[in-house]
Amino acid sequence: MIDNRTVDFQPFFSMTLSRTGCILAAVLVSAAANPAHAARVQEVRMQDLPAFLAKNDTVVVQFTSPDPKCRYCIGADKAFDNAVAPARDSRVKYVRVQWPVWHKFPDFGKLTKPIGLPEHMVFRRGTAIGSVGGRIEDTRGFLDKVAQIQANPKEPKDFYRELQATVPVPAAPAAPAAPLSAEEERLTRLMARKDLLGGIVSFCARAFPATAPGVQDAYGAWQAAHKPALDQAAVVMMARSSRSDAAAASALVRDEQQQLRAWTAGSLGIAEDRKPTAEDCEKIGRGLKSLPEIEA
Repeated sequence: MIDNRTVDFQPFFSMTLSRTGCILAAVLVSAAANPAHAARVQEVRMQDLPAFLAKNDTVVVQFTSPDPKCRYCIGADKAFDNAVAPARDSRVKYVRVQWPVWHKFPDFGKLTKPIGLPEHMVFRRGTAIGSVGGRIEDTRGFLDKVAQIQANPKEPKDFYRELQATVPVPAAPAAPAAPLSAEEERLTRLMARKDLLGGIVSFCARAFPATAPGVQDAYGAWQAAHKPALDQAAVVMMARSSRSDAAAASALVRDEQQQLRAWTAGSLGIAEDRKPTAEDCEKIGRGLKSLPEIEA
C-alpha cells in the first residue's frame, strides 16, 4: 500500500525509505443475511463518519493512514479488505477512515478516538461497542472477533476504560541510551537490508511484471532464511527508540545502502550509469542466494 520510494538513473538505490515505527500502535451471519452479498470496504471521510454511523445499525471502522512513516499502517488496508471479504451479512457495513499524516488525528467530536493506528472499532447505532485491535495478523479470525463484540458489547464507559488501560503510563526520563552493541548494529543493518531489498523487489515487480515471480520468490526465501534474526531485529528496533538510537540507525542504513550498491555493481555487474532493466532484476533474484551475510 504505502511505497515511499523513487527510482532514477542510479539503479534501485535512489529509492528513499521511510519505515519508522509509530505509536501503539465480523460479523454475525444469520439466516436473514443475503448470501449473495460480499462485503466491500467503503472509504468514508472523517467529517462524514458520524452521519454514516447514525444511519447504519452496525459498522466496523478501520482507522489508518497512507503515511509511510506509520510502519504498522503499511498493508493494513489490504489486510482489512481480505479479512472482511468473506462476510455475507448486508446489514453490517465496513468502512475505512484515513488521514494523510498519521499522528495528526482529525477532530473526532464525541466519537471514540483510537489510541493508535491502525485501529478497528465496532459501532452500533453510532456508539463504539468494542475494539478488534490494531494491525490484523490473522485475517481468518477477524470476523469471529467482531461477532464476539456484537454478542457481548461493551458499555461506552467500560469501552473507554479498556482503551485507556492499554495506553502506557509515561515513564520517568530515561538515562542517556548506551551505544548500540555490535550485535544490535548487525540486526539493525539486517532490517535495513530487508527493507532496501523489498524496495528493489517492489520496483522490479511494477516495472517488469514478468520478473515478479522470480524476484519475489527469491526475496521470500531470503526472508525465511533470516526470520529468527529479523524477529530479533524487530525487538531491537522497538526497544531502541531514542533520538540517539535513531541517529545511529540512520547511519547504519546509509552504510548498508552503500554496501548493497557495491554488491550489485561488483558481484552482479549491474552498471549504475543507466536505467535498470529486466535482466538486472533477474540478476538480483538469482544473486540473493550468494549475498554475503552481515557480520557483527
